[in-house]
Formats: sequence, C-alpha cells, structure tokens
Amino acid sequence: MIYGFAYLVMVLAISTSWIILAVIRKPDFIENPLNEVKNKIRPFLNPKDNQ
Repeated sequence: MIYGFAYLVMVLAISTSWIILAVIRKPDFIENPLNEVKNKIRPFLNPKDNQ
C-alpha cells in the first residue's frame, strides 16, 4: 500500500512540474538562450528555396 501512495505522489509531482514549466513564464536568463537556439535551428528544420 505504501508503494501506491509513493506512485501517486510521484505522478502528482511530475504532473505539477510539467504544468509549472508549461504555464508559468520563464525568467529572462532561460528564455533568451532558448529563443537564440530556436532561431538558429529554425532554418535547418524548415528550409526555403531561394528561387
């Protein structure tokens, strides 16, 4: 029975962390590098022909 409670707490903790990461605004020291990486990767993921 203790394993059931441990599993429930683990699932709730993971779900809560995903919600926090998805909903709450990230600080600038995390958001700015992510935007830079996205801008660098975007041309490789969606190449456009220059014709």
